[in-house]
Amino acid sequence: MATSEKEKKYKTISLLSICFSSIRVFVGPVTLLVLAKKLSSEELGFYYAFFSLTAMTQLLEVGMTGVLKQYYSHSYNSTDNKGNCDKISNYFMFSLYWYFSLAIVFFIMGGIVSYVMFKDYHGIIQWGKPWYFLLLISCISLILLPLNAMLDGTQKQNMLIRANIVSQLMVAGSLWIAIYSDFGLYSMGISQLSGVISFLISIYCFNKYSWFFIDFKKKGFVFKNVFLELWPLLKKTSVVWFLGYFYWNGFNIISFKYLGPEIAGYIGISISIMRAGQNIAMSILNSQMTLYANNIANGFIKEAKKIFDKYFFLSLTLLLIGYAIFYLLYFIKPDFFLFEKVLPMNQMVYISVFFIFTFIISGIEVFTRCFKVEKFIITQVINSILTPSLFLLGIQLQIKYFILPIASVLIVSILTILISKRFYSGFTYEKNN
Repeated sequence: MATSEKEKKYKTISLLSICFSSIRVFVGPVTLLVLAKKLSSEELGFYYAFFSLTAMTQLLEVGMTGVLKQYYSHSYNSTDNKGNCDKISNYFMFSLYWYFSLAIVFFIMGGIVSYVMFKDYHGIIQWGKPWYFLLLISCISLILLPLNAMLDGTQKQNMLIRANIVSQLMVAGSLWIAIYSDFGLYSMGISQLSGVISFLISIYCFNKYSWFFIDFKKKGFVFKNVFLELWPLLKKTSVVWFLGYFYWNGFNIISFKYLGPEIAGYIGISISIMRAGQNIAMSILNSQMTLYANNIANGFIKEAKKIFDKYFFLSLTLLLIGYAIFYLLYFIKPDFFLFEKVLPMNQMVYISVFFIFTFIISGIEVFTRCFKVEKFIITQVINSILTPSLFLLGIQLQIKYFILPIASVLIVSILTILISKRFYSGFTYEKNN
């Protein structure tokens, strides 16, 4: 690809990424406002518990999507290369078998875990049917991940981001309408279903050219062989991914079990507000991940690092501005109904500090993994075990919930920076010699 064409492609993807992030900037706060306005604190407790349970797909998926993206990116140099096309076809066929099997296992697991989670609840919330509806739609979404990974890894980010923009708008819009129409917890499943349908329709409509070079009749595909090829990276990322579930979802689950659904609702929406800011910032970095990987695979390491540094600074700045706006709004209008559903502001400050550190950790990890390595197993083990444990300890000691978890992510932030610097210097030295 010519340099001018590559720059034009990067510019288009960057503009689409900014557009997607801008939509999330708008959609996230509006969704939180709708939830706070229409759902009780007890319903909010179930809302965030439901999403923590659907996130169990992370336990089963064990980071396979990220691994596939890396292998796609490193194999995709030109569609004229027959060897590359064969590899890409094998990866895609493997992913179909993998995720279909996971969807079946997840549905069974979701039924068992939900019973254990909610069996002691005796309130007025009818959670059974809404949960199983959401569980079914989540299984369907899981089966779509092979398409997502293949498009991203084979540099079809333009099409993928456009489809994600449409899907994001449909998910948000249908959720708002469903909640205001008093569908309650059913709104979650309805919104996810609309997202799945709109994503598939968008991919079909945006497919103006022949990009789908997967050979479904290929006789050389062997599931075991592809798995063994992916295993060196997967065996490392799987540990991080598995433990990451408890890190990100432990707060909602622990809150629900130890503090009840009402208090869990306050904690859940408080975390969601601050995590929404972090997710928006991280979406900018993640949208460029396969570009980093593709540049690295072709030897343009300095260019990849330059692009990453630019978007890291942009993302961190956006995160800090978002948090500043939140606190400014609180001081201007403290009686706003949203602020009645969150934790006191002195506790919200600790949550925002917590997520600033998690952004730094996640950002460094994203770029380092584009080298097809996993250097953060130890730090993630520490983070995934220590952070929820300190959160639970804070509940037991009756102190502000996020004071102790901040200590955990601070330690991990320092370790992550040191590990990444050592890796980059060692990698540069080897290349120069």
